[in-house]
Amino acid sequence: MLNAETVSSNALLVDHSPHEHELVESEMLKIDIRSLKAGVHELDVTTDLDEVEIEDARFSDIRLKVRIDVNGQRLYVVVNASAIATLICDRTAVEFEHPVKGSFSVVYMPPNEIDSENEDESLQPLTAEMEEIDLTNIVRDTLLLSVPIRKIAPGATDLDIPTSFGEASESDVDPRWSALAKLRPESEGKTEQ
Repeated sequence: MLNAETVSSNALLVDHSPHEHELVESEMLKIDIRSLKAGVHELDVTTDLDEVEIEDARFSDIRLKVRIDVNGQRLYVVVNASAIATLICDRTAVEFEHPVKGSFSVVYMPPNEIDSENEDESLQPLTAEMEEIDLTNIVRDTLLLSVPIRKIAPGATDLDIPTSFGEASESDVDPRWSALAKLRPESEGKTEQ
């Protein structure tokens, strides 16, 4: 298992053994593959960045477990990501924190083995000249896909949220709709318009 130590806000030092080190940038998560030998390598990475802002969500306390299986001319990479997302509640418009997690797998292989019409992002080219693989987009996409579609803060469903403000009067009703009021059954009575 590989251990990660924080070096600066932009980089992480990954310790392979007492003698080997590789630099992994946390803003642009790139992993040096030149020193990887055949077999399985695991990295535990925790970013020391206070916040990473991606579109409409902010992520903090980002933790990654990266498993790289080097097998000949292929790299099998599995990324398990977890973070704390700061979201805006859809019901109350209050900011709240929500833990998120997700995983993604990708195979880096020689370009001639990838079908040119293949749009599958889980297959990426790996050339002999490549010195590093960039997992930034994989991590970003994994975190974004783990954000719930409906963002509801804890306890927000128990709150009584007003759905109308003030009393409606006849003068508030657009006169073009008055013809429709005649179609309403009398049993309904007068309700807010």
